[in-house]
Amino acid sequence: MISKKSTIVMLAVVLLSIHFSCTSGTKIFEQNPPFTIKETTFQNWFAGSQEFGRGIHIFLEFENIPQEVKLDSIYFRGMVEILQRDPENPLKYKGNLKASAKQDVVMDENPAKEMNNPFPDIQKDFPFDLSPKEAVISYRRNNKQYYHKILDVKEIEALNYPSSNKGDN
Repeated sequence: MISKKSTIVMLAVVLLSIHFSCTSGTKIFEQNPPFTIKETTFQNWFAGSQEFGRGIHIFLEFENIPQEVKLDSIYFRGMVEILQRDPENPLKYKGNLKASAKQDVVMDENPAKEMNNPFPDIQKDFPFDLSPKEAVISYRRNNKQYYHKILDVKEIEALNYPSSNKGDN
């Protein structure tokens, strides 16, 4: 017969296992990151025609970044992109977030004509619940992954790339 003590121990092990399996996927924000962000801005861009798309440039400027910190990615408005360091200024980073282009679909009374429509692009689960003005930076320090939430990303004037006329070639 199982003793009361061993039952309690088994129950505790099961509860701890459930607790750790539920929290292992949770991302905890670092409140005091080892770097200081001077400014974070974003800029919508449009490529002139729907086929070339649209997206967001996000710019980060830091006051300092310790040598042991490696900035990784930016999460913003349901998109994620690897951060790229400015080759002329190691305290400036940029992310180019491209919105997925709309795909043409056939709409017809005859369902057979719609069979070759592409499947919708279902976005993978976005790991954070953010407002439109919030972003998250992922970074590594001493081989450990960290996340820092930026609370107020400022919008700057949109950038409209000109569309090229096909007759200009």
